Parts: sequence; C-alpha cells; structure tokens
Amino acid sequence: MRVRTLIVFAITATLQAQRVGAPTDDLTNLSIDELFKIQVTSVGKKAQELSSAPAAVFVLTSDDIRRSGATSIPEALEWVPGLTVLSIDGRSWAISARGSASLYADKMLVLVDGRSLYTPLFAGVMWDALDVPLENIDRIEVMRGPGTVMWGPNAVNGVINIITKSAQQTIGGEVAAATGNDLHGEMFARWSMALNDKVAIEIWAKADDRNPAFGSPGAYSFDNGVIMQDPRRIDDLTTESARIGFRIDADPSRRDHLSFQGDLYKIGERDDLGYPLLIPLVIEPDRGHIGYTGGFFQASWTRSASAGKESTLQFTMDRSNIAYPFVNGTLNNMTVDYQRRQSTGERNEIVWGGGYQQYWDDMQQIRYAGFNPAHSVYRVGDVVARDEFQLVPDRLTVSAGIRIDYSSYTHFVLQPSVRLSYTPNRRETLWTAFSHAERIPSRFEHDMDAQVGQFLLNGYPVNMSETGNPAFRSETERSLETGYRRQSGQVWSFDASVFWSEYGSLRSLIFPAQPDVSFTNGMPVLSLTLKEVNGATGRSYGGETSATWQVTPKWRLLPSYSYLDQARWLPPGMVWDFRDSDSRHQAMLRSQHDLTRKLQLDLMARVRSRNIEFNLPGVVLFDARISWRLTRQSEVSLSAKNLTDRETLETYSQIPFVAIPSRRTIVLRWRQNF
Repeated sequence: MRVRTLIVFAITATLQAQRVGAPTDDLTNLSIDELFKIQVTSVGKKAQELSSAPAAVFVLTSDDIRRSGATSIPEALEWVPGLTVLSIDGRSWAISARGSASLYADKMLVLVDGRSLYTPLFAGVMWDALDVPLENIDRIEVMRGPGTVMWGPNAVNGVINIITKSAQQTIGGEVAAATGNDLHGEMFARWSMALNDKVAIEIWAKADDRNPAFGSPGAYSFDNGVIMQDPRRIDDLTTESARIGFRIDADPSRRDHLSFQGDLYKIGERDDLGYPLLIPLVIEPDRGHIGYTGGFFQASWTRSASAGKESTLQFTMDRSNIAYPFVNGTLNNMTVDYQRRQSTGERNEIVWGGGYQQYWDDMQQIRYAGFNPAHSVYRVGDVVARDEFQLVPDRLTVSAGIRIDYSSYTHFVLQPSVRLSYTPNRRETLWTAFSHAERIPSRFEHDMDAQVGQFLLNGYPVNMSETGNPAFRSETERSLETGYRRQSGQVWSFDASVFWSEYGSLRSLIFPAQPDVSFTNGMPVLSLTLKEVNGATGRSYGGETSATWQVTPKWRLLPSYSYLDQARWLPPGMVWDFRDSDSRHQAMLRSQHDLTRKLQLDLMARVRSRNIEFNLPGVVLFDARISWRLTRQSEVSLSAKNLTDRETLETYSQIPFVAIPSRRTIVLRWRQNF
C-alpha cells in the first residue's frame, strides 16, 4: 500500500506542477517511411535498412513498447507478428518463432546488446530472471528463421535482439512508477550526464513487486502428456526484484567508440510445485522459494576506419546464483568476440571474425533433479566468414557465409547460409535464404540425473528416473525461406514470408528393453532409467504476414497473421522429453490513435487457434491503453490486458512447476523526464 500511495502522490504532484520542457525522443511516432528505413543489425551484424534486409525481421521501437502498456519484455513481445508468446504463470513464458515454444524455448537465441542470455546449463532463457528496464530499451529486433552464421549455435528458429539506449541518448533524468492488481508496485529511476563532449555516463535502478496468482487453479504436465490438476488453489506467486546498473559511452576519437555497462540484481519468487510420486495418479504438492542473484559486466570497442571498414571487439562476464527448491548452484559465463567488416571493392564486402566462450558451474542437488558431475566446464571457439557481393549494383545481392564451432560437447559444427536479395526499386525487396543451423547440447542433456517418481507395471511399482547422455549430439535444422516487402509512400507497407524447415536428431527419451532389478532388505525393487537421445525428427512449414496502414495522420492500423504446420516423429520405444506449445493460426490487430496532442488510445486484439499438443482451446483476447501527456515531459497511462477477464490457460510448464491461467490485469503508470 505504501508503494501505491507514493505512486498516486507522484502523479498528483505532476498534475499540479504542469512544467513544460523539451520533448523526448521516445514520445515521437516514426512515419511509415521512417519505419521502412529503420536501421537493423540482427541480420548481418551490421547496420542496414530494414527494407533491404534479406530475412524476416520485425522491429519493436521504444515507442511501440511504451504504447503496448507492457510491464516486462515478454509482454512487449506479444506485439511482434509471427512470434508465439504464451504466459505460463505470469512470470515464466514460452516464447519462440516458427515452432518449438516451451518453457525455455531452446531454439531461440535472446541477446541484450550482443550479450547472449542463452544458458548452457539447460539450453534456454530464464525469462523470469530477465528484467531489463523497458525505459532503457531503444528497440527490439526480432529475426524469424536461422541466424546461426552471425550469432552462433542455438539461433535455430530465430533471434531476439534487445538493444538498449546509449548514455548519450538518455542525457538528463527519468523516473517512472506503476501499480496494478498483479503488479503491486514498480519504481524506476535513471540519471545520465555528459562529462564532456566525448564521454557520457548513466546510472539506473529498478524495483518491483508482483503476484499474478488470484486463488488460481493450477496444473502440471508430465513428459508422457498426462495433465494433473493441483489440489490446491494457487494464491501466492509473489515475486520481488531489485536491480541497479550503469553504462558509460565514450568517443575518444572520431573513429573509435567505447562502451562499458553492467548491473547487479536480486530476485525472489514464491512458488507452488508438484513432484511426481505415482504417475499419472499422485503428485506431492509443495511450496518453495526460487532465488536469483548475480550481475554482468560488458565492454565493447568499435573502430570505424571508414564507411567500408569496421572492427568490433566485445568482452562479457556473467555470474549468477540460482536457488530452486530442488537444485541450486553458481553459473559463470565469459565470452570474447571479434568481428571485422571490410569492403574490398565497390560491390564486395567481407566479414570475418572469431570468438571464445567459457562456461563453468557448480551445482548442488537437493531433491528430484541434479547434475553428475556437480562441477563442469564447457568451452567453445568459433570462426566466422561471410562474403556479400552485389551481382547487380544496388539491385541484386548475394551473401554466403559459414560458421565453424568447436565445443566441449560436439567438437566441430559447420553452419552455412546463403541469402539472395533483389531490390528493383527503393520501395520493394524480394529475398530468399537457405540455412543449416544447429542447437548444441546443454549440460542438462549430458549430465542430468532426475528421479521422476513411480508408475505401476502390472500392479507393481517401478521407480522411474531420467539421465543425461554424454553421447548426445546437436539437434539440426535445414531451412528454406523467402519473403517480400513493399511500401507505398506514407500510406501503407506490407511484409510477408514463407518457410520450410526440416529437423533432425531431436531430443527424446529412450526406454530400456526391461526394468533393472535390485534388492533392498531382501525385497526386489524395479527401476526404469530413461536416457536422453537424438531419436526424433520433424518438419515445419508456414508463413507470416504483417502490414502497416496509416489511415489518417493520427491513426495507424497494424494487422498481422501467421500460419504454422508442425509435425514431429518418434521411433518406437521413445517418448518426448518436453512438449512444444504452438498454435496453427495466430492473428493480431493493433490500433494506435492519437486522439489529441495529449491523448493517445491503443487497442489490440489477439487470436490464437487451438493448441493441438495440449488440447487447449483457441482464444480471443483484447488489450487497451489510454495515455495522457500531462506536460511535454510527463505522462500518465492506464492499460488493461485481457479486457474481458477470460481466465485463459495459455500453456503448461515443466515438472515440477505449476501453470495457472491468465486474467485481466490493470496497470496505472506515471513517467517523468527532466
């Protein structure tokens, strides 16, 4: 209540002050022409116009994020066409592109300023621990389709590249506060200043407190597809987090740019869990606490010798401590990456580079699941080369690249890609691409050891466990995709892409031919151990389309639609380790309307068809946001998600985590620049 009182007091004070200052950049809409020509870096790891990028790319600008009413990055990503974004419990999410959406989504690579958030511990992203302040984000680039040549293994189905603002972009101060029924309180503050005309520094802090549970029904999903309901009502999933960070940007010369940034954080979550006892009849309900603490440091240097020659060196060090009710440990991740881009003529450009990553951890098992050995070190080195040649100057361009990785788990991995783009004029582009991508094994698949309960065999209990496999190989994908973009002046733009992907060596579990028999106190004990193997195959095909229509100078509509047909096959004697959660049809319609110079109204409708894997019904959801510009530097907004208050179970988690339905959420937000 104190947080909410403070927020209301701050809003009231701002209303009374009505001070007028200079407008801020992120409160300005980009025109359709500017959106079409916005610079992206996720395709070729260099700045190029979105209109000519030979890949399925969508850019979520800082203004889009503000107008979405989002309180987290996953909520903001719900606005991205062709992306599956499913809430598990209001804190954890299943996010992916072109299939394979699950709790950790092991085929999507997520980056923040080039720093990978993909953990080698279990192959995926801990979305509940990702808390980059939305106010610090300049844009989010989402690339659907393989991006492994430039970004490395695991960018199989796509790349989410979160790019934050430099210290020069945020000169001055900003404070923000929010409260609602799920988000009890959130506070953010940032101060940036220029030390001189070459150096700027930024410091910021963020804290929030939320609880998405509301006496919710809970459910669990087992590997064999069995769904069990939690006998309790879930009423406490409280999450409290605090984070502080800094950034320094410097231009020591006209050719050089230096950047240093880092943060420290602490997150605590209350959780309801369910441990399998007798599958599929009995679970053991439990309540526990999840904790994350840690931080990162990143340094980068960019030298632009000329328009056609650029070098980049980046160093990153991450350290985090995770504490689950069943396992905890310390994770360390260090990466060094170098890239050089050079024009060798008017029509040719070469990009080459290399990198090194070392990950090490120390894990302790408490119950249910652990790692053997407890301590592990993982190393990977890479070499990248790509050549871009204009077959017809400014019209027809071909780009061919290859990445070679050598890792502790897979030794040599080769990932080639070829892209072709045709730009007959500055308003349209046709492109096509062929790629081979791999998702390298994680420590989970190599060293995992889990006791997953018992099941009855002819009325006799059998202990069941799952174990990793040191011989586990990379999952592979071969993908063919093509797309088309077109812009018509300041009225509309259109983007469409289609794809076909084949998957091999997919992760699955193999049953032994018969149970093992041991004796305890003279009594026989049956045990069955399932092992991680590369036994499955799959394919997917589909397409995505999106458009922007400037109905009037003050009103913009953004429709989108995506189709996905996904199939996976298992040999006899195997089961899926985890199940994906994707819908065949997704559609979205956004409306951005500037009612007056001070009032903005944003509406969104989202439609998903039935979730075939989990047999969850299709759903139609409506969101809304209205904002009032109090002064040129302050704003108050009220946003609501799931306006009709339809309790919607969007997907399931992985044992032992519970999934709960989403409900209507309301957020009152205030922000002030100075």
